[in-house]
Amino acid sequence: MGCDVHMYAEKFNKETHQWEKIGTEFFDLYHVDTIVNEISRQFGLTYEESKELLYRYLRGNRTPKNKIEDYIMKKYLDTSISDNPNHDWWNDKSKLPYPYTDQPYGGRNYDLFGALAGVRNDSMELIADMDRGLPDDVSEEICNISDEWGMDGHSHNYLYLDEILDSSYYKMSDSDLDNMGLGTYFFRDVVDALLYLGDPKDIRIVFWFDN
Repeated sequence: MGCDVHMYAEKFNKETHQWEKIGTEFFDLYHVDTIVNEISRQFGLTYEESKELLYRYLRGNRTPKNKIEDYIMKKYLDTSISDNPNHDWWNDKSKLPYPYTDQPYGGRNYDLFGALAGVRNDSMELIADMDRGLPDDVSEEICNISDEWGMDGHSHNYLYLDEILDSSYYKMSDSDLDNMGLGTYFFRDVVDALLYLGDPKDIRIVFWFDN
């Protein structure tokens, strides 16, 4: 039976002195990959060219480099990407899938799960203590999501962004991460997305697993 992670991000509000859940500010990898493939198929660009164009578009850099990019950005993507987070792309191909999510990471890498919380691979060096549970001051929204999982959710934990930055994993080269089976996505792309949100001491991930 597979094991999946359910991960959310919080930011500390210095005015209210409370942790608040981050909304749909992360890329949904599967949906983004679907859009990239559609760009490549429709316009004859390579996968990497399509991905680079889409990432610029989603990050707000919508200045085209040429006429085809101008058309893709201002005509195709503006009208084709769904603005509905619940759009059922599988059954309704009239719109491309919504590309954002509130979960910074949603993959299944058991070596990463081991580094985060000792789950599925207890041979990995832990970034911090495992089985911390939910933070005492966790946001109400994340608390409610956790409650919905009930007994099906396990190994609840949290990590501050500065703990991740101080970890040996973050300081490794890309090749070392690949050789360990961790890959680079979490320690590069996800961490970069979290860094964009603010001071590392004011950002944390809260997560748990299900089987």
